[in-house]
Amino acid sequence: MAAPPLHIVMYPWLALGHLTSYLQLSNKLAKNGHKISFFIPRKTQAKLESFNLYPNLITFIPITVPHVHGLPLGAETTADMPDSLIPHIMTAMDLTENDIEHLLRDLKPSIVFFDFTHWMPKLTRRLGIKSILYFTVSPVTIGYNISHERQQGNDGSNLTEAQLLVPPSGFPDSSVKLHAHEAREIALRKEMEVWW
Repeated sequence: MAAPPLHIVMYPWLALGHLTSYLQLSNKLAKNGHKISFFIPRKTQAKLESFNLYPNLITFIPITVPHVHGLPLGAETTADMPDSLIPHIMTAMDLTENDIEHLLRDLKPSIVFFDFTHWMPKLTRRLGIKSILYFTVSPVTIGYNISHERQQGNDGSNLTEAQLLVPPSGFPDSSVKLHAHEAREIALRKEMEVWW
């Protein structure tokens, strides 16, 4: 006898790469008959609707991303701002906690998938809902960029583009290498993290 379908809520980090990854997972779960409620910023919903392969099972629930001083007006995702303002969108996402709680009380899902909302496990536990931390960053990416060797004697923030082009010592697959533009982007982001 097959297990009954679940009602699952998705609340990914407000970046298009995370939103699309979560929608990909939603499509796979919906293919198996599970119902998905997908929390998404209002204006961003239109960008993802065509990728919803199971609109009868995946329902977009529009949320309002609160304005935070320093964010451009109407900013909803990291695509709406320069990287230097990303901490502000994180603050805005944290300010959605009360709205998310009301939605979860109404929806009564079995499970919530989340990534950057540190407050989600405590909230879901209080509501009697299971939560799953689902990171869309692969272990290979983490191992390559923040290996023990790279962190030892280094706060990880001052790695240069040249250092990032070479896999860390002992990295299991030497065929995995960054392109110059990828190393440059990661080095720049790490440099900016120091100022956050």
